[in-house]
Amino acid sequence: MKVLLMKSVEDLGIGGEVVNVSDGYARNFLFPRNLAIKATPAAVKTAQFYRAKALEEQAETINQSEQLALKLSGLVLEITSSSDDNGHLYGSVTERQISDVLKKAGFDIDAEHVLLSEHIKETGEFPVSVKVYGDIRSEIIVKILPETD
Repeated sequence: MKVLLMKSVEDLGIGGEVVNVSDGYARNFLFPRNLAIKATPAAVKTAQFYRAKALEEQAETINQSEQLALKLSGLVLEITSSSDDNGHLYGSVTERQISDVLKKAGFDIDAEHVLLSEHIKETGEFPVSVKVYGDIRSEIIVKILPETD
């Protein structure tokens, strides 16, 4: 189904573009969230309006994302976890745990935006990349500390 994007949708397109998507994606995701309308000839004539609005919103979002990336850059998070005497964790530290600590610190970062190559399984300091928006990324330091009795 061809739809006209009213707003920019990450990994799909910028507002004002006509894109081809599956019928279910359009009906169940794009239309209910007012992100797109069916690409009729009349709707395509209004594409310039949607494009200008989307580019304006995207510029603002990129600006806010860059500011957030600067705030996150070099941030040190401390997470305590139970471990043995050698520093090996009994569990592992996951994206969700890092996201929860970021949220407690005042940063609204979802777990899927925390980019770990593998879960952290020992104590120490680890650089972790965080996807802020699009290609904008920031690197934080996660310190895993052993629990003390």
